Amino acid sequence: MSAALFRIVGWSYLPDFATKQALRVIHQTSSSIFHRPPPDPRTPAYALHYRLTFSAVVLCYLIYNFLDASGSITNNFYELLGVYPNSSDTTLKTAFRAFAKKHHPDRVGPSGEALFIEVRDAFEALKDPVVRFAYDRFGPDVLKWKECTTMREYLRRGLLSSSLYHIMTGAGLILFSAIGKPSPIAAWRYLLFLCLFASELYLLLAPSPSTLSPSPFVDATTSHVMILDVIFPKRIVYQHVLLLHQVFFFLSVALSRVAPVLFPSLMRGDPNLDQQIVRSMAERLGVLAKTTERELSIMLDTELLAIHETPIRSSELSTLPWPREMLKSDIMLTLTTEMEDIVVENKLKSEVGPVKTAWDLAVDKEMKKRIQSRRLQEDADKLPSPPPEIGRVKIHNRVRSLSF
Repeated sequence: MSAALFRIVGWSYLPDFATKQALRVIHQTSSSIFHRPPPDPRTPAYALHYRLTFSAVVLCYLIYNFLDASGSITNNFYELLGVYPNSSDTTLKTAFRAFAKKHHPDRVGPSGEALFIEVRDAFEALKDPVVRFAYDRFGPDVLKWKECTTMREYLRRGLLSSSLYHIMTGAGLILFSAIGKPSPIAAWRYLLFLCLFASELYLLLAPSPSTLSPSPFVDATTSHVMILDVIFPKRIVYQHVLLLHQVFFFLSVALSRVAPVLFPSLMRGDPNLDQQIVRSMAERLGVLAKTTERELSIMLDTELLAIHETPIRSSELSTLPWPREMLKSDIMLTLTTEMEDIVVENKLKSEVGPVKTAWDLAVDKEMKKRIQSRRLQEDADKLPSPPPEIGRVKIHNRVRSLSF
């Protein structure tokens, strides 16, 4: 998993970085040799140079990934013994005896005991031609399939195990195409996936490279030599399949990175479709803006009419005229004064400096006055109250609340 993430990160950043550095060196070298200034980055000549250099960088990186993937595959039983997969039973016995003399735990110590036991168990199991047939195709996991006895059972079990990879890969391709922007690269990914599936199926159903006696299920035909057998003569089918899986992975990523640079005209998409998408989004935003404006207008009407003398039902808010025309002039004057005071008060609270200091002093002074007046009032309440005067009207003055 970590290797796959490392390769994704490498394909995301390394080709562009390496291309820029390589192109800079190429332009400097050509300028010093041919005395020609490099093209401007905004010119078609620079774009052509960039595409060619990018292609070379990607090709080199593909070769590196192929070599790295082939080297990360563990050795099979035949490679440990130093023989070819089509060796006879006698050749395997001779090679195992030589291996035992060299790697026996009595000779190499406890450090080589695990390897010796693994090779010994594989050698004992591969004496059976049916197990050897399955091992060549599905790897050392077949040694754990104790319930399988015939070639048909081994082949059925191995195909079911291999199908899980293809199901997950196909589902990932469909999901990636569904959530991403429509692109012609998707068709090439599916074509690459079909090529992988066909190649793997051919490798698994082809005759075994090992020497087997004729059976009712597998004909005694000679296997055809493929390019992978020429490159890796001591490897068998299951190792070729693992290599194809890794090749498919970094070819899919490389296809997504290379196509937009080498073929920019194919990646621009349909302009009519893009315009339709933009137009649809603009219409949706317009409807949303109108709805928001209506809701804000209703809320503002409700707040302003809360202080009006005449009660108004909520169903009549949408048919109301402009609020300023319905409110009395004294109410509008009161609202204007209150709003001005709130703005000034918030401004004084938010600023730092002499004005803020003066504001704090004024608030403290007012607090002290209130405390003193409250104490005087308490003292006055303790005294006998005078008889009420007839004809005097008590006037209540509104005192503005101060927030601290």
